[in-house]
Amino acid sequence: MILEQNVSEILQKELPELHTALTTNRNAKSIYTMVDCFASHTRQLITKENFAAVKHCFNLAEKMLQEGNAAVKNAIENVYIHSIGIAIGLSASTAKQLKAILNDSLKKEYYKQVHAGGI
Repeated sequence: MILEQNVSEILQKELPELHTALTTNRNAKSIYTMVDCFASHTRQLITKENFAAVKHCFNLAEKMLQEGNAAVKNAIENVYIHSIGIAIGLSASTAKQLKAILNDSLKKEYYKQVHAGGI
């Protein structure tokens, strides 16, 4: 099980470019701050149309959603997916590609939020 105190370590191992952002922010120990940083990074990759790196981020988010404790799952659902959903909605040219690489659990949560009016 992935606990919220393990998320920073996992993100830094999988995405070393997040090290500075995850260690210098005064709220860096908050699961929501960590996941927001992760979501911001993913949005930057979407903007650059680096879909291989975006897919890696989606795989990592999927793992956290499936294996995380309640706090981790909540942060992925309410921060990461919401943030990525906004990016998908703003980028019509890449929306189809992004939806195609969304993992099953992320896609399910994304559509749940879209249909609930959360995105």
